[in-house]
Amino acid sequence: MEKYIHEEIQTREDIQVRFETYRDSNHLITNHWHNSMEIICICEGCMDVTINNSRFTLAAGDFVIINSADIHSTYCHENCSIILLQIPYQFLKKNIPEYDNIRFDDINKCREKNEFIRSILMEMKALNDEKPEGYSLRFSSLLYNFLYSIIQYYKVEIDTSVKIRTDKNLRRLENVMDFVKSNYASAITLDEAASAIALNPEYFCRFFKKYMGLTFLEYVNKVRLAHVYEDLMNTDLTITGILERNGCTNYKLFMKNFKSTYGCTPMQMRKSKKVI
Repeated sequence: MEKYIHEEIQTREDIQVRFETYRDSNHLITNHWHNSMEIICICEGCMDVTINNSRFTLAAGDFVIINSADIHSTYCHENCSIILLQIPYQFLKKNIPEYDNIRFDDINKCREKNEFIRSILMEMKALNDEKPEGYSLRFSSLLYNFLYSIIQYYKVEIDTSVKIRTDKNLRRLENVMDFVKSNYASAITLDEAASAIALNPEYFCRFFKKYMGLTFLEYVNKVRLAHVYEDLMNTDLTITGILERNGCTNYKLFMKNFKSTYGCTPMQMRKSKKVI
């Protein structure tokens, strides 16, 4: 079956996956998906996560498995320390032949199992930090142990008919998200977005809200908000210039969304980063 990829994952040649540990604050990543499996483990701080319309907060010691093609978004709170593991679809399919027909759920069923999985992730982190001679061999061993363990603990069979419908809907959503990515800095109408996937506006609104968990306008505003944040942190442009550059024409709505997401104004955000 053809695979549909919305976000490309950059892996490391020595370990065949993407693995990194990093600190982040106030970083919003809007709704997206990829064919890779993604594991997020929180070392310090907390992170808000949305997966397929389910919203929850990960605290220190918590981890989550984001299955291939799960639509997800994240928001880091202040000074969050994170382990990120992304395993490419090709690697998963090669080593788990039935991968297309399973997913991994119910990770909160057993505390002891979760602690074991967490210990594997923490050992991966230590190896990645120190990189002793031959570390890639041990890392590969831990990666296979991780996959073996989640198959034993969390595997759930997928209904084939549901998967077929999901693939079709992801193709449609991918077209919409690519349209927004190319046009967020300009005025975007609902009719234009609906036309991009040949749906009437009324059905498009229901379809988008059902699968993305937010309205199309809310999604566009989140995309713009994420770009505004990046410009605030990485450019010397005026705030007015940043808003114009990213298609934010409704100042009151923008300020409301920014304060709701980040808990401060753009000016306060920029000043706080300069102090740091």
